[in-house]
Amino acid sequence: MDDRSILRFCRDCGYQDEFLCDGDPLDTILDEGPELGVLLRTDYSNEEAWHAFSERLHEAETEFAGAMSQDEGGMQEDLQSQSASTEDLDVKMQDGDDSDSDEAERIPSPIIKVINPTSTQDRAIFSNISNLSALRLMNNVDIRTAPSLPAGTKRITPPNRLIDQGGWQEIYSGMNIWIYDAQSNADQCVRLVGQEGDVYGTATSVDSIEDAYAES
Repeated sequence: MDDRSILRFCRDCGYQDEFLCDGDPLDTILDEGPELGVLLRTDYSNEEAWHAFSERLHEAETEFAGAMSQDEGGMQEDLQSQSASTEDLDVKMQDGDDSDSDEAERIPSPIIKVINPTSTQDRAIFSNISNLSALRLMNNVDIRTAPSLPAGTKRITPPNRLIDQGGWQEIYSGMNIWIYDAQSNADQCVRLVGQEGDVYGTATSVDSIEDAYAES
């Protein structure tokens, strides 16, 4: 649906709230698809390193998809050989084949959605973005009860919503996010952004309590 259609829809339905009628300019970049996660490039200083990483990612996805297809093919062959025993069993195995084929077709391509802004305006939005900002931009925010305090541990002070505020903790849900940053140019690795802390004193996407206070 384009911007004109959105505005027409809002007008026809009687919506007057500007927020409801305002199209998100980032929808074309951040729109969720069938991919298993999103890789966000946040550093644009080394095109050679980025292209090398992109090629390795493409090779890995191709290898993974090929391995999955081989596994599915092997399973189908096993089912077909077993189904030769009786006609009734053959019908059951044939049903299983259809399910396996559907499963194979659900493997997205590409497996990881890559966000590599090309315009100066879009790059300014994502350049050196923090992990928490990436979560707030691409995931859904929620709250849960903070993890239990270990024996002999006091609650953090002052309270922090990313760790513990009134017994609650801010967490995120949605697609997995990997960050390609300046360090990635050197080590050709990306950073997985955590959506929630594991134990008391840890936060969603930061490494220490000090970082949590700086981010929040």
